[in-house]
Amino acid sequence: MDFPNAVSVRETFMTHRERDAYRFLLYWAMLDIRNQCKSRGSFSWSVFEWYNQYARSRHAGVVADWLHNLAISSCTDFQGFDENRFWNELSGLCRRFPKADLEHYRRAFEQRLNGPVEKPYGWTAKPA
Repeated sequence: MDFPNAVSVRETFMTHRERDAYRFLLYWAMLDIRNQCKSRGSFSWSVFEWYNQYARSRHAGVVADWLHNLAISSCTDFQGFDENRFWNELSGLCRRFPKADLEHYRRAFEQRLNGPVEKPYGWTAKPA
């Protein structure tokens, strides 16, 4: 019997470590987007800097577009989240923007998933 609207078990249930790794990826990517956009940087009259900033901002926009569904999935504790689709979208972006090294998001996720977790959601900084 075929269930066309059924969600697979893999799409519905995740371990705590997997949820933590996805949430950390979202947090880490937000920092990355902020750095790429240079929202705190000073103004430059250099046309070269404008061109480079335009390219960085495009890459940041692509990442934001890719991750917006991850953000809402995180709010619903990943109910119905399709991991295969999520990573396939990243693969497509990597092919579309080969110089952007978007593969580093997968590496960051894998490192978080397989490494030690000090505190939930990526906050590992210690007070000064």
